[in-house]
Amino acid sequence: MLPFLARRIALFVPTLLGVSVVIFALLYLVPGDPLASLLPPDASQEQRDRMAHALGFDQPVPVQYVQWLGRVLRGDLGTSLARNRPVGAMLGEAVANTLVLAAAAGVFALALGLALGTLAAVRHGTWIDRLVRIVGVTGVSVPPYWAVLLLITVFAVQLHWLPASGMRSVTGDGGLGDLLAHLILPALAAGMVTLGLMARMVRTSVLDILNQDYILTLRAKGLGAGAILAHTLKNAAPPIMTVGGLQIGHLLGGSVLVETVCGWPGVGQLIYQSISQRDVPVTQGGVLAVALVFVVLNLLVDVLHGAVDPRVRQASH
Repeated sequence: MLPFLARRIALFVPTLLGVSVVIFALLYLVPGDPLASLLPPDASQEQRDRMAHALGFDQPVPVQYVQWLGRVLRGDLGTSLARNRPVGAMLGEAVANTLVLAAAAGVFALALGLALGTLAAVRHGTWIDRLVRIVGVTGVSVPPYWAVLLLITVFAVQLHWLPASGMRSVTGDGGLGDLLAHLILPALAAGMVTLGLMARMVRTSVLDILNQDYILTLRAKGLGAGAILAHTLKNAAPPIMTVGGLQIGHLLGGSVLVETVCGWPGVGQLIYQSISQRDVPVTQGGVLAVALVFVVLNLLVDVLHGAVDPRVRQASH
């Protein structure tokens, strides 16, 4: 297990380094002037040159990248150009809010997807199976931004059951109930795609195991349905864990459009705002934080996959 883990960890640093290069390069290829939001429209060229020198924008791009990477390695993500706040503090608040949204969406999507997929496999060929397949295709096909707009229109605008946007009410008590009321709609919308993918993946994996010869042998020996299902889920766990881990990373990264439409102050909304403002340090830090989450989650999924399925460890030798 240790050699398997060491090989996975060895890929950790090169992956993040490659992501950092791509992030930095793309930001300088996107049209726009980061100094435009810092200087008045009638600023002179001398003022622009002084500002560019103060921010290091007059250096060659490779030099800027090396300097930025050195600061990142020291834990300094820089200062927001638009808000004049440390990027680390802004990301800390945004990541915490996204974790709340991702946790709610994950509980909804992963738990319900696992239950529906298992039920569809057990009831293969029945109307329940067809209904679950419809739910899966619908979840994957419906764009999250369209789903959140539909949910807001129905439950916030027409029925007035839930708030349309924000994380807490301005006039509310700001307690747990207020937070949950604001959390329901964005969590449902953010979890739709994950629900559809998980339902389809679980159905396929469980159905494949149920059709194996050794499961038929267990049934012939009189093993109970509950014991057979437990055995099936254990053997179907590796692919389910892989897809589930990737989907958790997607949820933690935050759906930019869902957070923006719902006014949820998470990483997705922060990155969206920083791109529109050409706030380079915040955009770089936000995307790097999302990439870090994906890499860490992939590492954890690989380790859990290897722990559950010995064949993965043996194949990596």
